[in-house]
Amino acid sequence: MPPRLGRTLYVVQNRMNKVTVWDLDAKSETATLRRTITDPRFDVPATAARLGNRLYLVNARFTSPQTPETTFTAVAVPL
Repeated sequence: MPPRLGRTLYVVQNRMNKVTVWDLDAKSETATLRRTITDPRFDVPATAARLGNRLYLVNARFTSPQTPETTFTAVAVPL
């Protein structure tokens, strides 16, 4: 499930290398796009977790060859 804080929903769109931020209505039935978060360090972010005032995303690196030497990174972006 995407990270949610109150009525704000953060949706990772991994192949698009972005996170969309949505405002949910009181019943969580509809949402309005508030903004889009992008970062040049994104490399197919696969999941996210919120800590404090940052969102941490793990890069899946699907665009890179997967070998035992492949390194993976996490990116922190401000909320």
